[in-house]
Amino acid sequence: MRTTILALAAVTTFSAAAIPTSQEFMEKMDSDDDGFITLREAVKNTDLLREFGDIDINEDGKISEAELISSDYGREVLSLSV
Repeated sequence: MRTTILALAAVTTFSAAAIPTSQEFMEKMDSDDDGFITLREAVKNTDLLREFGDIDINEDGKISEAELISSDYGREVLSLSV
């Protein structure tokens, strides 16, 4: 029983660690550190690139952290406490 609980705790901890926060995701994708993910930067992630138009709410050609968090993509991919 104790082994099962420890194993479950380890899996839960590992799973949570594998999901990036919005800030970690932005830091990873925003290669020029301007606080936005441009279309050019989004090509590094095919899922993000596919959803770019839906995430970029104000259609300025870049994704802010706020747009990312409020998107369906953000809610599905990031560890958000929503």
